[in-house]
This record gives sequence, structure tokens and C-alpha cells, in this order.
Amino acid sequence: MYHLLARRLPALVLTAIISISIGHVLFTSHTGVDQMTFGAAIVDTPGHLLDIARGELGVTNGEGCNPGRKRKADPVMLCTGWGTGTVAAMMRARVPVDLQLIIGGVLLGTLLGVAAGRWCAMYPRTRITRALHVTIAFLLSCPPYFLAFAVLVFFSWNSGTYKLPFVSGQGDYRPFGEDPAAFLKAMWVPWLCCALPMAAFVSRIAEASLSEALHEDFIRTARAKGVGERNVLNRHALPFSSPPIAGLIGVNVSTMLITAAAIEYGFGIPGMFVTIRGAIYSRDVPVLEALILEGVILIVIANFLVDAFQTRLDPRIRHG
Repeated sequence: MYHLLARRLPALVLTAIISISIGHVLFTSHTGVDQMTFGAAIVDTPGHLLDIARGELGVTNGEGCNPGRKRKADPVMLCTGWGTGTVAAMMRARVPVDLQLIIGGVLLGTLLGVAAGRWCAMYPRTRITRALHVTIAFLLSCPPYFLAFAVLVFFSWNSGTYKLPFVSGQGDYRPFGEDPAAFLKAMWVPWLCCALPMAAFVSRIAEASLSEALHEDFIRTARAKGVGERNVLNRHALPFSSPPIAGLIGVNVSTMLITAAAIEYGFGIPGMFVTIRGAIYSRDVPVLEALILEGVILIVIANFLVDAFQTRLDPRIRHG
């Protein structure tokens, strides 16, 4: 298993290097005050990679709220501005917030998706299964920001038409170490908004994989030995179906990043992705490159973990 992962790791590292290099060339040759020519940006790329390895990510000018365009009515929680300083310090403060949102969304989406797929495979013709299919189809057809938009407009405690006191609102975020209860109140709806689109994808593949597994010979053998249907599904069919589910989760991490960016902006969560709009307006190249760096690293790590999980569970991959 370790030999197989060791062979895949260089490919993932090379993918990260190429992606970061392309982002550096595009941003430095077309944006910013001190923009380079395309050829100079290519020549500068090895030095940029060395700077990243040393943790030197540049300095941000701090102009993040539509420079030159002041709007007195803008709520503070929708202002994506930040102070002047090193981008490394900015990432140390903001990336953990991104990870809280993304990891929570992935875990919740996986649990909900597997639970829905398991139910649909076990009880294929019930009313609950039909209702789940309709709900899944609805979630798959929604853009990533739709659920958050609906919550903020109708149910959020500080911006909704029907203000519900327990529903997360704009600007509610508090660090967990500062106030755990306020943290959970601020994050449970963003977690759910991130999780539900992934849960819809996972439930589809989980239902298909489990339905196929239930017709395998080893399942028939387990049933012939008198194993209960729940144990057959949980102990035999579900582990057999886990590798394709894990693969789908790894593929959807990039989509989760887009969803997280929309959720962070809508709910005023002070992560790194909420700076995208301001960095584009102010042409803040170091911040834009930091966003590329974070996204690439998260996707590479997620795919490596998925490879490890699949290799551990599926002997066909381990011995292939």
C-alpha cells in the first residue's frame, strides 16, 4: 500500500507545482502595478516557488473594499477588506477558518449522503425513498449559493424576513476558543449549506454502489448463513461500496471550495476565500496567489487522502 502511495505522491506534488506556477505567471503578467512581461513572469517563477517554500508570500496593500468607491450603506460584515501586512500572517489567521467550514461541510455531507443512499438501497420502493429522490434532484439542480441566499433572505436572525433566533446570520462568526456556543450557532447553517450539495452527489453514488453490492455472491453467502439484513448492509455491502464514494468526495473538493467562497461571503465568515472579490477589485496579486496556493494544496491533500483510503479498503487497487 505504501509503495503505491509513494508512486502517486510525486504526481500530486507536480500537479501542485504546475498549478501554482501557472497562477503566478498569469497574475504577475496581467495584473498589479509592477506587472511583468509574460517571459519575465516565467523566468521569475522558480524564485516564486522558492519563496513559497520559505514561507515568504509577499505583502498585501490592504485595499480590499472596492478601492476608490466608497459606499456608506455597506454593512461591515459584507466588506471584504483587510489590513496591510504579510500574506503569510493573513493566511495563518484566515486559513483555519476555511478549514473549519470545509472539513465540517465534507464530514456532514458524507454522513448525510451515505445515510440517504443506504436508506434508498435498503428500502427502494418506499415513500421516504421517493421523497429523498425528489430532494436529491432538487439539490443537484441548485447553484451552490442558493441555499445560503434563501436562508439569509428568509430565516436568518438578523437579515431574514422571518427572523428565527437560532438560525445563523451575517457577521455571527466567533472563534471556538472564544465562545463555543456562538461558534456553533454561527457555523451550523453554513456547514449545512456546504454539506447538502455534496450529500446529494454522495447519496446517488452510495445508493448505486450499495444496490450493486447487494447482488454480489459474498452478500448471498452472508444471507445464507443467517446474517441479519442490517448487518449485511453495514458490515459487508457498505465497506465494499466505500472506495467509489471516497473517490467522488475527492473529486468534489474543488466544488466545495467554490461553495465555501460563496458561503463565507454571504455569512461574513472571515476566512481566506471571502477576500476573493476585494483582491480582484484591488488587483492584490499576493492575495490572489495565496488563494491559488491554498486551493491547490487543499485539493492535492484531499486527493492523497482519498487515494490512501481507497488503497486501504480495495485490494484491487492495492494489488493492481
